[in-house]
Amino acid sequence: MASMANSFKKAFIRYTKKHYPDEAAEIIRKADELFPVLFAKAPDIGGKENLMAHNMDLMILAISFYEASDHRIDGNAVTELANEIYEKYRFLGMLVNVNRKWQMKILKKSMYKRYVPYAKLVEEKLSQGKWGNTWRVRINPKNTEEGVNFDLVGCPLADYAKANGYMDLLPYLCATDHIIPKLVHAKLIRTHTVARGSDSCDYWYVADESDTAKNFKGTLV
Repeated sequence: MASMANSFKKAFIRYTKKHYPDEAAEIIRKADELFPVLFAKAPDIGGKENLMAHNMDLMILAISFYEASDHRIDGNAVTELANEIYEKYRFLGMLVNVNRKWQMKILKKSMYKRYVPYAKLVEEKLSQGKWGNTWRVRINPKNTEEGVNFDLVGCPLADYAKANGYMDLLPYLCATDHIIPKLVHAKLIRTHTVARGSDSCDYWYVADESDTAKNFKGTLV
């Protein structure tokens, strides 16, 4: 998703100019030079054919600015940018609120419509020896009717981060998964991630006013 990558790049540029105005031009120049070098180290996970491949672009973009700034634009910067994006789009919550059952029904239908064929495509590609350790999908492993539930098995971002020394950044990147559901009054319930040593990351989106959301005592990134 080139548009998403461009939006995040603009956000990093704004952050750099805000926090390091005297060095901004040089940091941005270095980040631009570093991106293709860092991207060349990434595994082939299908490019545009893989609907999740843009996550690799976003991680390497963050690493480019991290390296270009001598590690000053770090995980805290990712958190600040994620909160900035939330504030920019929080108006969506006036239009979409999945505490309304019909809107949660639409969300569930749209997300499963997206991930069910993706899961089949991934298995096909992996059987052909393609797409490396891209994200495999387990649809609704909780077998629940509440909200939207799936697991992503394996993570090429974690593979890249571990191989190249960026595991300290990964939890901050994973934590951004909680931002988008908040925009529509959903809560991401998560109990394990690859970044924390599991073989998968769990995703369970429930309405934020539900008993399930209220009774859950914490989340992992």
